[in-house]
Amino acid sequence: MNQDEHKDDQPSDPAGPEGYVWAICAALALGAVVGLSVGYALPERNASVQPVAMMTPSLELLNQPEEPVAKVRAAPRILSPIGAAPVQMPGRASQVAMLDPGLTDEPGAPSAPQKPESDFLDLPTDLSATKFVVSSLHNSIPIETVSLPTVEVTRPQIAIVLDDLGLDQKATRRAITLPAEITLSFLPYGRASQGLAEEAMARGHEVMVHIPMEPEGDADPGPGALLVDQSTDRIASLLARQLDEFPGAVGFNNHMGSRFTADVRALLPVMREARARGLLFLDSRTTANTLAAKIGEAAGAITVSRDVFLDHASGADGLLAQLDELEKTARATGQAIAIGHPHEMTLDVLEVWARGLASKGLELAPISAMAEPNSALDKGLLAASSL
Repeated sequence: MNQDEHKDDQPSDPAGPEGYVWAICAALALGAVVGLSVGYALPERNASVQPVAMMTPSLELLNQPEEPVAKVRAAPRILSPIGAAPVQMPGRASQVAMLDPGLTDEPGAPSAPQKPESDFLDLPTDLSATKFVVSSLHNSIPIETVSLPTVEVTRPQIAIVLDDLGLDQKATRRAITLPAEITLSFLPYGRASQGLAEEAMARGHEVMVHIPMEPEGDADPGPGALLVDQSTDRIASLLARQLDEFPGAVGFNNHMGSRFTADVRALLPVMREARARGLLFLDSRTTANTLAAKIGEAAGAITVSRDVFLDHASGADGLLAQLDELEKTARATGQAIAIGHPHEMTLDVLEVWARGLASKGLELAPISAMAEPNSALDKGLLAASSL
């Protein structure tokens, strides 16, 4: 058989090499058309779907199983103090917080579920924080609310008591115009004392009764004075009658009384009445021999003592010196009590002085702020006095 015969036995290729080339081009073109069609169709079906790279920029960190997910510092931490408005801080729409159970005050509180996100807050471990709540800026929810330990900061307090009020109505009404934190004490025998006391309480002042008590020497303390030679029943009766005229009073203090406040027997019915009524007794300390605070404590009454007399010296310089002494006492002990009188200069100076007190880091307070109920009750002393 010759070679021509062998050629006739082989199947013929109608397309030839050019046919294969056209077939490959057609397949590539068809694949490109299908890919583009799918790419355009998907966004139209769900336009809200974002590319994975945009939603989880730190996804690469989570794709490394051989290494634990590391905490990455986020934006600077902004801690909101107790009571303050929550503070917003930058964050992504998918930002979540990792709660550490060791930083909460709820034992066994479960941690927040972890999500595919590695940009967690770097929470401090030295804060006694009770709750950390972090949310996204996108949702407009407060980012962080932190409860920190309460630190009570108290400024030194000063109480001013103006007594001898009620006799001079003009001076008394001028005293009523002073800051409400100033306590006003009224003489019970003043004709207008009860009405003026009501005016003072209406203006926010605490009111006391300025009870006349026996002094050393021949000075006259006024009608209704408590005297050391009176019976205990007489002392209690006189005191009760005068206190009844001022039902809104928070307490009373002695007018004169240098002799009376040094007498144990005379003081006991006074302290008993104070305890029974729940009233405060302010010892004006008109004598260095006073026993008022000691007997008041023994009887279980609420007692406080004057630290500074404001206007015993004459002139503005003397008054300013006493106010300076008052401030020093308050800073040294945390509180101080001053007694003054409705003299024109005293009222003028107090009006200006009170305005600048806060700038000095001091606080003007009513007399009740100075009082703490005494827990001591000397039953033996009360029994010995036959009360």
